[in-house]
Amino acid sequence: MSRTWGRVVLAVGLVGVVISGVDWAVSGRVAWSDAFPLFLAAAAGAELSTGARRRALRTAAAVVLLTVGFAVGVPAAADLVSGAPVDWLDLTLGVLTVLYAVVGTVALLARRRANGSAPA
Repeated sequence: MSRTWGRVVLAVGLVGVVISGVDWAVSGRVAWSDAFPLFLAAAAGAELSTGARRRALRTAAAVVLLTVGFAVGVPAAADLVSGAPVDWLDLTLGVLTVLYAVVGTVALLARRRANGSAPA
């Protein structure tokens, strides 16, 4: 991503964070989609940053993604198992979150193995 587009995405993400925050304050309800602008801002900030700040922003983006994915995916999976009506979008988001976590874990273990340090 070019620096110009990175700045545009960061600005859009930050505007979305403000809008989601105001919506949350007014309605008192938070939806999983309200976290997307925060993820977008963190990911764009990571692309524009370097060094330790880049790693911190990537970690923040991953934490937001995993938290939201598990928060909506687990109840949807429980509904599926119990036979209750299922929100298929939430279930799909939960499945994609699990896949994201698995791929990230495998990549981390492969990187550690390639660097010569054994996982704990």
